Amino acid sequence: MPSKFMKPMLWIGLLVVVSIVLYLTFWLIGIDVITIGQLERGLSRRASRVVAMIVVAITMGMTGLFFQTLTQNRILTPSVIGFDSTFVLSQTLIVFLFGSSSLFISNPYYNFVISTTVMVLSSLLLYGFVLKKGKNNLALLLLVGLVFRTLMGSLTSFLSRIIDPDDFLVVTSRSMASLSNMNTDILWYLALPIMIVVIFLMSRDTKSFDVMNLGEDQAKSLGVSYYKLMNRNLVYIAILISVSTALVGPLMFLGLITVNLARELIKTDYHKPLLWMSSMLGVVFLVLGQLVLTTLNLNTSLAVLINLIGGLYMISILVKGDKKA
Repeated sequence: MPSKFMKPMLWIGLLVVVSIVLYLTFWLIGIDVITIGQLERGLSRRASRVVAMIVVAITMGMTGLFFQTLTQNRILTPSVIGFDSTFVLSQTLIVFLFGSSSLFISNPYYNFVISTTVMVLSSLLLYGFVLKKGKNNLALLLLVGLVFRTLMGSLTSFLSRIIDPDDFLVVTSRSMASLSNMNTDILWYLALPIMIVVIFLMSRDTKSFDVMNLGEDQAKSLGVSYYKLMNRNLVYIAILISVSTALVGPLMFLGLITVNLARELIKTDYHKPLLWMSSMLGVVFLVLGQLVLTTLNLNTSLAVLINLIGGLYMISILVKGDKKA
């Protein structure tokens, strides 16, 4: 890795370590006496949360970066154009059809498999088709993403109004983004292994994606199987988004923030250093942000703040783009 990337990466890496250490130990301040059992339980619970945040940070950074390359646009991420809306709709539909006591809801493994299958199929049928329409498809992709998100949201809202109120509470708890109430049941035996396997598979395509930055025609002329690579990675992206969403709920703008900040910090289009930087920035945002909210006892969700900051950041990117034009 070039030396010009090392200095900002070392600083962000140090910030990651400090954030994790503070999150794991800050709760001990002010406690006079603590037993070994209490210490083990506290550290174990917080360690699971940290691992879940790392999984979410890596998945959001990687999917955001690869999707931006596929769409040739730096303001688009899977969550921005509606991938996570499919997850919310799938949860609502399961409760509507089978009830909140169904194994498809109560069993996190069954639920994850169903949600992932729905997201993979929808991404291939919808976005795979749109991305094949030609080079000048950004407006079409944005329009389809907007319509898709609106349609999913409307269907979810309609089903939520006609289901039992108790079932509605279950759907709400499962579809709201929360870093203080993570679904750690699937972390060690499902989310983490799947993330490792999928990231390994995606990392083998990083050099091809470096070439795809040149554009579709140039990539094809240099021997890249453009559509084969696109379809394969759309499946990978859908799987990783489902992992992240199943753990903490939908985080629309996290990938947008971390990937674009990574681009600004290390000034490169190569995917490997961008993946490292965006993943570390994601960890800092999640771990340090959750630590600050917990310490200050702020009655708000980190997901709400991320979406607020991300929305403003997206507007600033659009404004800068217009000024450059």
